[in-house]
Amino acid sequence: MFNQRPPARRLAPSWSLSEVLAVLAEAPFEPMHQSTLEHLTHKTVFLVAAASARRRSCLHTLTTKPGFLRHDRDGIRLLPDPSFLAKNQTASFTPQEIFLPAITTMSSVEEDKRWCPVRALRWYVERTRLVRRHDQLFLVPRRPYGPASKDSISRWMRDLIKPHIAEGESARAHDVRGQATSRAWFAGVPLEDIMKAASWKTPSTFVATYLTDTVSAEAAFASASLRQPTRPTPGHQRR
Repeated sequence: MFNQRPPARRLAPSWSLSEVLAVLAEAPFEPMHQSTLEHLTHKTVFLVAAASARRRSCLHTLTTKPGFLRHDRDGIRLLPDPSFLAKNQTASFTPQEIFLPAITTMSSVEEDKRWCPVRALRWYVERTRLVRRHDQLFLVPRRPYGPASKDSISRWMRDLIKPHIAEGESARAHDVRGQATSRAWFAGVPLEDIMKAASWKTPSTFVATYLTDTVSAEAAFASASLRQPTRPTPGHQRR
């Protein structure tokens, strides 16, 4: 049966994480104090997704409740809402907290801050403080500023990916997870560290599904996945 119907391996996405990061470093996403709440929301979601390699279901349950979003000297620690059950959670395996290091702890280059998820999160939390009526971290960026659904979080990431994919290819928010983990792998981050960051129990999922053929060689997980991007190639300019 296996020989007659071998499992089809999905080809690596045509878009590059570097291309999206390059777009996020320019208007209308920067300078951040001039960006709209909508653009700030989309950028923050994408950077947190890429830096943490967590599923949209996890991003959806991040909360601003006391103790669940903690500002450390070198970054931010995030814990999902206690009611959240991860896809692969068992009695013996519980996903760990998310730690996002500030890029300034790894780089002194001023321009690198534009890709820092910690900076984006701090701006986002402050910008939503006066309109926030819910504990969920990510809100719909328009009145009445309700909690964002999982589908909204996926759509925001897809909207950033779409201008960079090949004709006929579908944009998938889940590919952000694969791109980030693959990029970290090729940058030399140990598989054990990638598994911990992405909240995997065993390496089989990563090797079989997420180790795409990204050509990147750019040391913690988040700093590797969000290293300064190259400029977009002429064929992948933002449309």
